[in-house]
Amino acid sequence: MPQDYVSYIRSKVGQDKIFLNFAAGILCDRDGKVLLQLREDSKNWGLVGGIMELGESSADTVVREFLEETGIAVEAIKLFNVYTNFETVFPNGDIAQTVGFLYQVRAIESFSVDHFTNEETLKLAFFSEEEIANIELFSSQHKVMLDEYFLGNFQVGR
Repeated sequence: MPQDYVSYIRSKVGQDKIFLNFAAGILCDRDGKVLLQLREDSKNWGLVGGIMELGESSADTVVREFLEETGIAVEAIKLFNVYTNFETVFPNGDIAQTVGFLYQVRAIESFSVDHFTNEETLKLAFFSEEEIANIELFSSQHKVMLDEYFLGNFQVGR
């Protein structure tokens, strides 16, 4: 399969609702602020992560996506929760019920988020819980993930 999984499936079903599996990571700075990405597609802030490719584990996905979207090499050190009951309408009109794996990640080398941009990331910044409450997030799923993280209480069956 020469194209990525999402392109392949979308070539078959168009924009109809499908299941999409993704993994996202929580990376904190020394002050406990969480790294968020200003996404190019929606122009909203969100967790760093992305769609799983065929043959990839969710932990491998979060490691790959972090490097692609931030330039930061990380390792997944803890699975916080799995979120299965959210619908996402992407900026291009594609619809999916997303199954999201949320991990705590740790950087494996020093890094800087200053001035990092690419085709998916307009900006990177660390945010406190209070700061996150005042920004528009990419999806309600990202909001629930961040709320549960800051509460330290992960609900089963989301």
